[in-house]
Amino acid sequence: MKILFLSLRCPYPPHRGDRIRSYHFIKQLSQQHTVTLIYFAESQSDIEAVKHLEPFCERVEWVRFHRPFALINTAVHCLSRRPLQLHYWYAPQMQRKINQILAQERFELIHAQLFRMGQYVTEVQGPTKVLDLCDSLALNLSRRAELESNPWLAKIKLDCTPKRFLVKLEEKRVRRYEVGIMKTFDCGTVVAHFDRDYLLEQDSSLNLSVVPMGVDLGYFQPHSGLGIDTKHLQTPPTAEEIREEAADDISEETQGTAFPTSEPCLLFTGTMNYFPNSDAAIYFCREIFPRIREHHPKATFYIVGNHPTDRVRRLAAQDGVVITGYVPDVRPYFGKASVFVAPLRAGSGIQTKNLEAMAMGVPVVTSSIGAMGLEADIGKELLVADTPQAFAAHVIHLMNNKALRDKFAQAARKRVERNYSWQAVGARLKHVYAQLV
Repeated sequence: MKILFLSLRCPYPPHRGDRIRSYHFIKQLSQQHTVTLIYFAESQSDIEAVKHLEPFCERVEWVRFHRPFALINTAVHCLSRRPLQLHYWYAPQMQRKINQILAQERFELIHAQLFRMGQYVTEVQGPTKVLDLCDSLALNLSRRAELESNPWLAKIKLDCTPKRFLVKLEEKRVRRYEVGIMKTFDCGTVVAHFDRDYLLEQDSSLNLSVVPMGVDLGYFQPHSGLGIDTKHLQTPPTAEEIREEAADDISEETQGTAFPTSEPCLLFTGTMNYFPNSDAAIYFCREIFPRIREHHPKATFYIVGNHPTDRVRRLAAQDGVVITGYVPDVRPYFGKASVFVAPLRAGSGIQTKNLEAMAMGVPVVTSSIGAMGLEADIGKELLVADTPQAFAAHVIHLMNNKALRDKFAQAARKRVERNYSWQAVGARLKHVYAQLV
């Protein structure tokens, strides 16, 4: 089957949720189908990545993303009833490229990743169309709006802080648009049942299937013999890495920082300009980590991920907190971590960070939101807590008991091997296709 795959971002390197999902979907699909890939190139490295994608694709095309145009287009359409993200990610060049390829070749199926790419093929007739929403953005925004609220104004029912107003406005636009665009596709996919249930509450006629996130079990594996690569920890990235990956990700406070040799390490990973991640890191440092340090005064908390915001950077002033910014390989940090912490209060879908920690054999303590969508046995494969006191107690209990950490690690690894290998996830996607075509 000939598939046209529309990816929002370059799928390589697969180092964030949407890139990871696209990369492994393409890799799995290429085993039985021919894939033509189109994506937005945000940097020169995205253009050079073509050579890494060509082994899995019959054809790879890209359109350069111009941020100034995106910002202007968003501003011009700020009063639109459609989500602002549609205008931000709309480019006439992308529309022309897709139309040109559809005119040149006959595809049996079009797979669009996220509604930002789905907008380009809503009017296309003929091929079967699948929209991978990943998760419900409206649900994500709804949770964020609650966290953006002002507690003092909320007490008198007068909460109209600018951020919350804008997030709530975008949520209403997205909720309406998610349902509307799904009706122009033959099927939609989401990563978790609760995202599917939320969307079906909006419109029960939608055709939605659950295709979860996966994890590369060959790459993320415990006891892999990885030592700490000191050049990654003690030397800041090259100018090229800084320019192409994170501009100025590595703060002066963390340059030259290496792992302590014996003190317990806690770890959180993720793209750090993504609100649910930055909020979780700030919340942990303010409300939970001080409680843990009362019992383990030398404990260190590593926040590892691209693009830390200014608020996240300032956390480095707190004793025991280290902000790394971009790192080329996150596995050494998993290798030294005693516990992986993910106290998420916003977001939706399955948290890839939790899957990676489970695959690496690091016990996970997360929140109810962080655990939603995971097919895992709470209390045996990971721990869940939603208050600072309970969260800290779980982490301290694990830090004090190596045998318990090992027990959780082994159970969690078995879970991801059963449910979350990319081979298993790819089989579920192919099953969705088979039902449609």
